[in-house]
Amino acid sequence: MKNLFKPLFAAAVASAVFLGIGVASHAAQWPYDKPIRIIFPFPAGPDFLVRMMAGDLEKQLGQTVIVDNKPGAGGTIGMSAVAHAKPDGYTFVVGYPGPSANYTNTYSGLPYTPLEDFDYVSQLTAGDMVVVARKDFPADTLEELIRYANEHPGEVSAGHPGIGSYGHMIELMMAEKAGAQLKIVPYQGTAPILVDLLSGSLDISTDFLSEAYTEHLKAGNMKALGIASANRNPNFPDVQTFQEAGIDLVATVWAGVMAPKGTPRDIIDKMNAAIGAFLASDEAKETFTKNYQNPSPSTPEGMRELAVHEEALWRDIIKKYDIRNN
Repeated sequence: MKNLFKPLFAAAVASAVFLGIGVASHAAQWPYDKPIRIIFPFPAGPDFLVRMMAGDLEKQLGQTVIVDNKPGAGGTIGMSAVAHAKPDGYTFVVGYPGPSANYTNTYSGLPYTPLEDFDYVSQLTAGDMVVVARKDFPADTLEELIRYANEHPGEVSAGHPGIGSYGHMIELMMAEKAGAQLKIVPYQGTAPILVDLLSGSLDISTDFLSEAYTEHLKAGNMKALGIASANRNPNFPDVQTFQEAGIDLVATVWAGVMAPKGTPRDIIDKMNAAIGAFLASDEAKETFTKNYQNPSPSTPEGMRELAVHEEALWRDIIKKYDIRNN
């Protein structure tokens, strides 16, 4: 009877070995089966740094890397497509604070769960948020702004580029932590804010520190009062951080690469290493810096911690002021 089972046992072992070799071979071959696709969940234009990265990843990985724009619904269409994609290491997404974390609390009926439906690969960038004032505003620092706002409650007009934007939430939290009353004014983007700051009809703005502002700051048409990052901006070393002004808030705009939940860890590690090598290159550092972004590679665990911290940081503010995106 024992002899009857020997052929069956041998066949089973052979089959298992064959399948094991097949799985291992498939993992070892990544990414040579087909092109890698990186979803950018917004329109073309702001994706040029991601496209630069894709070109570098092609050289490192020996495979075509396609940047696929899937804009719509504040980034949720592209994020949802990746959340429901096959976790085989050939689909990734560039995540930002809103669709990767904060939409948990600002959107109802999301077609994905931000902190549960993804694996994390690496952070890409971090950018500074700045409080800017009209040039003749009677405060030159964040501390002076808070003092003036407390002395003139509800009189300081504070613009931001849209409901639920980082600028909006920072102004709400800044006012709460400082015990100040600001007259918060929503705008449709940065351009109209600049018009009103330059005309003197708007007192301050909280927005991303981009070329739109730096040109005017360097020309003296407006002034920077504070940076919401952990460290001062090297281009504006005299501008204090929120923490230096006594406001316990660090809030940077970030981007990172994510994958569908269940993507093999060895593939995530390979992708993480390739992204890290790109971000460490002189070309990436120079280009990112010129565009007011700080190359910020991380471990997969660090990227997940960033997203988890993001949601927790703004949860109470979002709920208290009922900030909704839909």
